[in-house]
Amino acid sequence: MRYCILMTLACCASVLSISNRAMAADRALLSAPVRTVSSAGAQAAGPQVRLMSREREATLRRAFPRVNDPQAAALLADPQLVLYTETEMPKAYQFWDGMFPGVHSAEHNISANGREPHGNGNREFPWGAPAGTHRARGVSSFRFFRLPQDAQGRVRPVVWFRQRGPGDRGGYAWTFPVGTVFGEVLALRGPDGRDYTFELRTRTRNRGYWSVDAFRPFPTAESLSARIKELRPDWQQNSKLAQLVSHLDTPKKLPVQTLADRMPAQRVFQETMGVDNLPPVDDDKLIVELLTGTTFRSAAGEVWRGTAGSTTCAPTTSAKFHVVPAGYDAGFISIDDKSCMRCHDSVNLSVDNFDYGRDWYGRIRGSDGIFSFHPFSLDSISPNGFPNRVSMRSELEQAGLLEPFDARRHPNELYQSLVND
Repeated sequence: MRYCILMTLACCASVLSISNRAMAADRALLSAPVRTVSSAGAQAAGPQVRLMSREREATLRRAFPRVNDPQAAALLADPQLVLYTETEMPKAYQFWDGMFPGVHSAEHNISANGREPHGNGNREFPWGAPAGTHRARGVSSFRFFRLPQDAQGRVRPVVWFRQRGPGDRGGYAWTFPVGTVFGEVLALRGPDGRDYTFELRTRTRNRGYWSVDAFRPFPTAESLSARIKELRPDWQQNSKLAQLVSHLDTPKKLPVQTLADRMPAQRVFQETMGVDNLPPVDDDKLIVELLTGTTFRSAAGEVWRGTAGSTTCAPTTSAKFHVVPAGYDAGFISIDDKSCMRCHDSVNLSVDNFDYGRDWYGRIRGSDGIFSFHPFSLDSISPNGFPNRVSMRSELEQAGLLEPFDARRHPNELYQSLVND
């Protein structure tokens, strides 16, 4: 019935309000102002492919934080990183079991049901925003990836192949070679209109799984307290600052809350954790110093604070400008491989897996455990529900970063499926 309604509306396209917003082969294969890290080697070589202008890329690279991990620092300095935002890689999902098969923009509501808010699952929790930011205000992000090289210095490409889902006509999936690294930079908007990096996330492809990390200026409450005392030795003379330091230093049982999605058929995310709401500080200059002048450290396996039964992994706040954005929910997410895969396991699955009775369509975007990347050319993405011819992204193909899967050249030990696929 819903497909018939959709077809009827398509035939009457002139009365539709069309949104113009921005846009296996073997089963075993599934699956600005912050300091920049630099090196002499990074300046000597050029990038293998660039999806944006040199000037725009330079601006984004200035948002990379200083990190204390040598391997992460070398990654950020690597000129072979490919950077992208949702302008260069817009949210796009596949739809192959209805009247308009193809690749569609997540921003357009393909549903004919006026009560259906999005028409696909890619704009709502837990898929719509970087983990922990679905309620946050003033947050921006960009991503990057680096592909590994073989012994001769040749890049190992992403491989794509056709993949059929239950009841559909066959879409696409892709797999990243072992050694691929993806990264995500999260920034919050300051009162001066500038964006300040508050977190760097990385994911590294291993055999059968992704290892994850997150770098933060303050992985624990103690580290934030110590840094404030270092930058403001007279902190006790400022009532707001004294309140924050007392809040950080005083052991307490945190209030406990549960964060969960509302999927009736298959729950993707549900976690109960303590919540630590940081009191405001009327010192914007201090917050800028804390975010830009502090070396970021790994938060993997760290607990921000709390007592047994009421711990949290990161703070949140209601303040307009702080070391984390207002409404930040990363405290519910442990920085470990299994915790992060709860949502990433759902890439390329039909939304009907999560709510069959709802009038929405297509698959969750992404493949092989990564949401933000897809191999499709921009003109493949339909902005209005009418399908376009699907083609692969030529810049990636010409640079040797993207190839159709060939079992003779893409062995299983390098393109292994995820354990949970």
